[in-house]
Amino acid sequence: MDTRSDVLWRVNNEYRKRLSQAQTYLDLLEQIVLANGDSSQYQLVDLLRYARSQVSQLVEEHRNWRYLFYYESPETKRMVQGDRAVSQALARFSRMRYSHQNRLNDLYSLLDQAPRPDPQLTRVPTGDLWTMTAYALDSLAGFGDYLNSLEPVT
Repeated sequence: MDTRSDVLWRVNNEYRKRLSQAQTYLDLLEQIVLANGDSSQYQLVDLLRYARSQVSQLVEEHRNWRYLFYYESPETKRMVQGDRAVSQALARFSRMRYSHQNRLNDLYSLLDQAPRPDPQLTRVPTGDLWTMTAYALDSLAGFGDYLNSLEPVT
């Protein structure tokens, strides 16, 4: 079992990683569609830009949470250590993540309902970028499962 400080550290790093991955995949997907798409793809490009802007807002909200609750001070960027500060950071993270969850579910639904570009277009060496993007958004929306897997010592 992890201490609450360990949980806080892991939660921050994992969420930041998942946000970054979703952001990267959306950026790449938009670039691919723009580079290879025709005029019928304009609606998809608009959707991808909207999704990117939403994920960018989530990244910014996470960054603000770190500076307000995760770090002892913005200058040192040292993680809070006291029990009360750690508990407050975890509680604030949970609230932030909960507010993100609905937005991420909406983005996932929008992407799922959008007309999928030609799979040959979205194929990259590591797989299908369309599927990878959907998975990244779903992984973020389902972050609560990761949280539940971490059992802090009280």
